[in-house]
Amino acid sequence: MKLFEPITIRGMNLKNRIVMSPMLVGVGLRGRRARVYYAERARGGVGAVTAAGTFIDVFASDEAWGRVGAVEEFLPGLSPLIEAVHQAGAKIGIQLVHGNRLPLGLSPEDTYGEPIAPSPRRESDPPNVFLQPEESMRELTTSEIEFIISKFATAAWNAKRGGFDFVEFHSAHGYLPCQFLSPLYNRRTDKYGGDLNGRMRFGIECITAMREAVENFPIFVRLGVEERVSGGLTLAEGTEIAMAFEKAGADVISVSLADHIPTPVPTSDYPKGCFAYLAGAVKQKVNVPVMAVGRINSIELAEDILAKGQADLIAIGRQLIADPFFVNKIKEGKIEDINPCLSCNDCLESISTGELHCAVNAAAGREEEYRIVATTTPKKVIVVGGGVAGIEAARVAALRGHKVMLCERDEKLGGQLHAASRAPYKETVAELINYLDRQVTKAGVEIKLNCEVTADFVTKEKPDAVILATGASPLIPDIRGVTRANVVHAVDVLTGRKDVGDRTVIIGGGMVGCETAEFLVQKGKKVTIVEMLPRIGNDLGANYRPFVMMRLSEADIRMETKVKVEEITNEGVRGNRDGTSEFFAGDSVVLAVGFESNKGLAEELKGKVASLYVVGDCVEPRRIREAIHDAWKISMAI
Repeated sequence: MKLFEPITIRGMNLKNRIVMSPMLVGVGLRGRRARVYYAERARGGVGAVTAAGTFIDVFASDEAWGRVGAVEEFLPGLSPLIEAVHQAGAKIGIQLVHGNRLPLGLSPEDTYGEPIAPSPRRESDPPNVFLQPEESMRELTTSEIEFIISKFATAAWNAKRGGFDFVEFHSAHGYLPCQFLSPLYNRRTDKYGGDLNGRMRFGIECITAMREAVENFPIFVRLGVEERVSGGLTLAEGTEIAMAFEKAGADVISVSLADHIPTPVPTSDYPKGCFAYLAGAVKQKVNVPVMAVGRINSIELAEDILAKGQADLIAIGRQLIADPFFVNKIKEGKIEDINPCLSCNDCLESISTGELHCAVNAAAGREEEYRIVATTTPKKVIVVGGGVAGIEAARVAALRGHKVMLCERDEKLGGQLHAASRAPYKETVAELINYLDRQVTKAGVEIKLNCEVTADFVTKEKPDAVILATGASPLIPDIRGVTRANVVHAVDVLTGRKDVGDRTVIIGGGMVGCETAEFLVQKGKKVTIVEMLPRIGNDLGANYRPFVMMRLSEADIRMETKVKVEEITNEGVRGNRDGTSEFFAGDSVVLAVGFESNKGLAEELKGKVASLYVVGDCVEPRRIREAIHDAWKISMAI
């Protein structure tokens, strides 16, 4: 298997071809949480770990953050992280970033400074997290550019001095070095602008200076080789840049996108391995190893990329958040035990919240606190409800040593996940259903399907603890005409239980409404979404919503906001917007206005069992992430 062949990069030996991508996940670098997080992925089998992108100013100057000695304090704090990853069997590098800020040096807390760019610029959608919308960026002077280049060199030297095995120069995703490459961002007329040779001068000089500073030390480059916008950097130019960067001293070219619209992190509507073709184009032009990235989360895909000669290394990011032991499970032939990444980008929210969350792995970023520990007092536990919360609760409780019975009234496990998996681009949810089904069986849970649980059933079983995961039912709004024959619920549409006409009005523009709209459009239906809030997709994550909105617009789905629906007729929906009555024609009306928790059994069991817990949607209708996290916490507390 080529994936597990070793490779040597400027004297650094990697045991396999898998490198963990650098990701901003809110765990830091110097605390215990960071050590455990990164070491867990190293133990999971990767050849190398790349720590999250870090300001060059932290590494580059003894006057960073406005005080002398910052580097001398910063570097020793990294030693425990580096040692932990090494002991776990992997190499470790760090990505060096410049995010369009020149530190003002006013105080140790001043992590932000004056916004700068290759050319003067103001935009509503900034290219990176270090800029604010509509913020003015002034043009860098030549001396400032030269100073930043020297900072990259010093940062590389200090990273080596601190014990890292390699550094990665971040010249992708709209960060400052990448902006110099772009004809859209770089409109300079001096030696750092103009034609391609001028635009790539900054990157070449950065790499050259880093190479001079760390002669026998691997330098990776994350290179954005293409902008997917009119007038932007072309792939042909990107491959020319890759060759120039190799000549300047780069040891590995990690190939990605240059632009950031709507985000360089592909969601589930992108095909797996979506950027491998970019790596393949670069591979044909350079002699150094090339690394591919972009939804590479299966052994078959990774092997195919290597076999085709598109890349020499495989970068994996979010899949290692979902399952730190992804690599070892492949090596050991336990592919069915891999917890699948949904590409939902929930983890990207950590950039703004400062705390890592993963939809399918509650322990991500909390590996130490959430490690499954065997109970000293095994109990009889009944879990009612076989949706995602119930399955996860049963699985974790059983792994801790409890005797667990899982009861589901349907003929199969999965609950609302089945409807979710049928929405466009949500095929990975079906993978999650299969994974959870296998794992709960392997954990030794007694599973009872077609089992309608009553209070009498529970009391007769005499459990020590009961976990209710009875979910939620579709909410039926108080609207005149809601019981008409042409009205159906979104869940029934997605699961195929109900059909709709050629023209459909969807009441509710949240996630379920948006997914149902896409589902129907793909079946040739004409769709109108009617939403009472000011915007569609209000409950979608900030890093996922742009993709959805783009698809809805491209599908020519009519979207109407600020509409309060007052009546449903056989011909459509009547609503009120700003005091004006409006009518939206449709043969069928689909309700996607939310769910209400099923709390009946919880009320009946109060005071009748020793310990009663409620998890998932029957607490409050929420997403997969909240269901799994709640289930984990409760099962660990029993």
